[in-house]
Amino acid sequence: MANQLWKVTAKRDSFNIKKGMNVEILIKNASRKPNQKEVVEAINEKYGDKTATNGTSLSIFEIEELN
Repeated sequence: MANQLWKVTAKRDSFNIKKGMNVEILIKNASRKPNQKEVVEAINEKYGDKTATNGTSLSIFEIEELN
């Protein structure tokens, strides 16, 4: 299976997440979109711990494949 690179961008403000915040997530050996846990971990890694919480909904994000 191929690796997939995804860009995840916030479409609107939600608690500590501000519209326009974005991360890139590489999914290895699968052809699926990133899940909620992967998005939360990537945002917290880039923007600081507790920026996103486990309850953060994927509905506030636009998820687009880059490759």
